Amino acid sequence: NVFSNNLIYDVNNIEISGKTNKDLNNSKLIEEAFQKAFNVFINKILLIKDIKNLRKTKVEIIKDLILAYQIIENRRDKNNFYLTVNVKFDPKKVNNFLSQKKISYADISNISLTLFPILIKKNKDILLYQENFFYNNWIKLKEVKDNKNDKLINYNLVLENVEDLEYINSYKENLDYIDIKKITSFNGAENYALIIIYATDSEYKAYIKTLIRNINVDRSVKLKIIGDNKNKSYDKAITILKEEINQIWKEQNLIDVNTPSFLDFFLETRQINDYLKLKSILDVIDVVENHWVIEMTNEYSKIRIKYKGKVSRIKDKLIEKKINVKIINNTWNLKIN
Repeated sequence: NVFSNNLIYDVNNIEISGKTNKDLNNSKLIEEAFQKAFNVFINKILLIKDIKNLRKTKVEIIKDLILAYQIIENRRDKNNFYLTVNVKFDPKKVNNFLSQKKISYADISNISLTLFPILIKKNKDILLYQENFFYNNWIKLKEVKDNKNDKLINYNLVLENVEDLEYINSYKENLDYIDIKKITSFNGAENYALIIIYATDSEYKAYIKTLIRNINVDRSVKLKIIGDNKNKSYDKAITILKEEINQIWKEQNLIDVNTPSFLDFFLETRQINDYLKLKSILDVIDVVENHWVIEMTNEYSKIRIKYKGKVSRIKDKLIEKKINVKIINNTWNLKIN
């Protein structure tokens, strides 16, 4: 049982467990679940710098941000207790809370991403597929504990491809100049990333080249060396690189909660209740702060909305709700399907 698999304000299957004792209080367990759900929630929607600032938010404040919760499991035996909870955060209250803190959040959905990791050893050997630790362990490596309840990105690894092998070898002296749009294994993928990891005795670093929702982002990342343990260093590198790709995806979808915008559009009236249908949709779109009718005739309604974030997100959310959207000369025309 879950509230939703794709709404950013829903956090599902939060698990709390521990040793049973005489002082065990059910309300305290639920508060612990709320705290954990809040940490999962902010990990999903905020940038790293803002996550750090909110980790110590008091449970009383967190409780006020919660719209509803659902206890999936609550049992205990002789030695242990187990609690599983779904939590739904209140969009309006969260927006107000973040606005007071002057923190922007990412309005994102979970995506699939095709990944091609390349490992460059100290002797400049290029390791691509089965001989590459990152290729073999990227998906196997368990998610960071705080993030395991809500993965933003589902990874798929490229398959071995002779054309790609030849293309990459042609750039072996300057791998950073590879054009990821020319990698055959990415054909047909909506989102993809090439990661080049350089590993020497004294330094680990990586170069990330991504294309997510038609936006190119390139980024250099410094990685940590953990003593003489190569596998632990590689595991840590995977964790850091996954978080960096999450950051890229979030940065593309940041909403400035302190800077609302306005948009006018025309709704064609084909049935008497078309406006009421649209109103019910606008009421539940979290980035729409307010809306009102400017003009209404038998043929159309002119509506103004106050919203936060990118205008493209408004279009996407209307289409998700089965609203036909046509933009001609910057004029938005809507129809109820």
